[in-house]
Amino acid sequence: MDDQPEDGSESDVLRDGAGFVEDFDTWSSLLALEAVLDEALTEPEIIVGLRAENLRVDDAREAVLTSVSALARIRMERERAGVVFERSRRLPFRRMTLREAGWFVVTGALLVGYLRILQLSWSAMPLVFQLIGVLGLGAVIGMAVQTIGRRIPGLFALEGWERSGEWAHPELIGLGDRWDFALREIVLPELRDHIKDNRRTRDRVNLVFEDPGEDDLGAGLVRTAAVNRLRRIVDRAESVAVALAGHRGTGKTTAIRSLEKGLIGRSDQADPLVVVASAPAAYEARDFVLHLHALLCKAVLVKISDGSSPVTGRMRRRHVLGRVLRRSASLLMAAGVAAVVVWLLWGGTPIQAGKDLLTFASDVVGGRVTLPQVWDGQPVRRLIALGVLLVFLLRTVFGVLAGAASVVRWLVRRRRAARVVGLKRLTEQQLDRIRFLQTYTTGWSGKLSMPLKGEAGRTWSTQRAEQQLTHPEVVDKFREFAEEAAWRLKVEKLAGRVVIAIDELDKIGEPEKAHQFINDVKGVFDVPGCLFFVSVSDDAVLGFEQRGLGVRDAFDSAFSEMVRLEPFTLDESRLWIALRLRGISEQFCHLAHCLSGGLPRDLKRCVVEMVDLANEIYQPTLETVTRSLVEGAMAGKTRAFTATAATLERSPELVALTTDLLRIPETDTPPELAELAARLVRDDADDADDAEATEATAPIGDLRWHSGCFVLFCATVLEIFDDGLTGDRLSAGLHRLALVRQRMAMHPRQAWDDLVEFRKARGLS
Repeated sequence: MDDQPEDGSESDVLRDGAGFVEDFDTWSSLLALEAVLDEALTEPEIIVGLRAENLRVDDAREAVLTSVSALARIRMERERAGVVFERSRRLPFRRMTLREAGWFVVTGALLVGYLRILQLSWSAMPLVFQLIGVLGLGAVIGMAVQTIGRRIPGLFALEGWERSGEWAHPELIGLGDRWDFALREIVLPELRDHIKDNRRTRDRVNLVFEDPGEDDLGAGLVRTAAVNRLRRIVDRAESVAVALAGHRGTGKTTAIRSLEKGLIGRSDQADPLVVVASAPAAYEARDFVLHLHALLCKAVLVKISDGSSPVTGRMRRRHVLGRVLRRSASLLMAAGVAAVVVWLLWGGTPIQAGKDLLTFASDVVGGRVTLPQVWDGQPVRRLIALGVLLVFLLRTVFGVLAGAASVVRWLVRRRRAARVVGLKRLTEQQLDRIRFLQTYTTGWSGKLSMPLKGEAGRTWSTQRAEQQLTHPEVVDKFREFAEEAAWRLKVEKLAGRVVIAIDELDKIGEPEKAHQFINDVKGVFDVPGCLFFVSVSDDAVLGFEQRGLGVRDAFDSAFSEMVRLEPFTLDESRLWIALRLRGISEQFCHLAHCLSGGLPRDLKRCVVEMVDLANEIYQPTLETVTRSLVEGAMAGKTRAFTATAATLERSPELVALTTDLLRIPETDTPPELAELAARLVRDDADDADDAEATEATAPIGDLRWHSGCFVLFCATVLEIFDDGLTGDRLSAGLHRLALVRQRMAMHPRQAWDDLVEFRKARGLS
């Protein structure tokens, strides 16, 4: 297999002259896509992924280059970059920066100056000095090349050279500063999708996989439609409130935690500051807003401490002082060495040499001595001394300029640090205001002794206590601070934006209070620079609606958008498992998907149980794993069913039902389980003939349908997932079992009908 493209391969796009002439815009966009793709294929992540799935690099290149969406997005990024290519330009020289130009001029001037000195003094130098001059010329040329190569690397490396001498100019590619965004947000996701879509499928009935690491079971985010929509909301919205809806276990909390980790968002933007608060079980609007305010203050302080230097002010001053002392000592040492060298070359006493140099400098400045007179009127050793002195003076000038630039940068950093310190002080004040009820007491007392042991005294005291803020005032304070913190964090580039998430709204037990909670909390929404997410389960919404509460109206008035997190599809579940248990066969992926119903939380539980079973049994078979998972599920559900039955009014029907429920864990074979399920449902159908009995035994009937549907589901799973299940029998139709598992809790009768139809289609009795 080809691990990566050969260095000698040619660019088909660059050689496409017809495309250049007919449609230059499309041709140049395709060239830009190819250039970014070449870099993406050198990423270790992509190399390892292609090798693991035994995929060819040429096929991956072809898949990305033929992607219409990738080409369209590259074209958009080129338009945003605004780089204009001049077709008349042929020389591929890169523009040098001002700093690079300065280094080039100084290095060239020193080299030319040395050559000029050598030329003027060559005839007057003895043979030994001529040899030293030639050797010195080689050293000077080497130092010049080394300096230019280090300071101006663009002169020696052709930027954009990718393939066998064929070169694409950066302005022709036209991405400019959008290159990294195109790499991280367009090309790499396309390559990941290609690897996922073409990953190897393994057909075996033994549980074999690579040992997952410590964090593998929690790593990897599946990009579902809801996750992509959340990403777009985070990228584009400045101030919006979003409701996250979905069944329990669909990943609402995971989505919020992914926001906190920066997994949902663009790579070219700073990670957002995420504050996560759980909805309170005992609800008080004012206290919850204060709690939210405190969490935001703590998060801001953490972000400031992470983004600032851990060095204290005293340590920083010591560091600066030490650096100044080191540079001063270096300058003094260089000055001493230069003075000794100049004195030895000039001749005479040090005082006399200094006087001569001052006189010579004044003559040059005053115009009494011209440059040709300097070369002709001075011996070679004094010319060398003047050259050493000139180099030292230039080095000193550059050092002073660099020091001035460092001072300017330090002043800029200090100003920024002052702004950050101001935000930190404001945050600490806000946090203290929330935590404490401030009380200030001042007073004066005195005592006067009188004759006959009499005493007189008087005491004055004043006391000020800050009164508790009302709920509207608390909301206003929170909004003011949130807006200020969001603006300052964005200006200082410490965080992209502020995201405040309220999780687990269904923890509020009473629907009326939960409905009131939404109406009270929405007062903190719509803060500039802040995004608000509130997660609520479909079960809670259904509870609201059954109580006659207009929760939909509350959502419409409080939230700008509602994002539903749906259970995984079959392909998404397979991908989720494949990212964690590499090398696992498709049979076990389908099994976990059907048992979990595609709910991410239950899917993770199934995967963990399979890993634990594989640690106990060497390469367990599919039938062994299925029976272990089903028996564990039946044991847990039996406890739940019997606990529910214990809360109902005792009756002969309830006693008979409890007896059947206790028989569930003792039933082994699928036919016996199917017969038990039919008996549970049939008994309820017989009781439904009597209208009065139906009203009295409605809770028992619901329990019969829930338990009967679950037992028949377990029997079906045991019959389908046996050791004879080969890869050709795996199909998308097995997803119907996952749908039955999803509907079982809310609509057991419909789930029963779907399950019976599925069994008939599969030829199960």
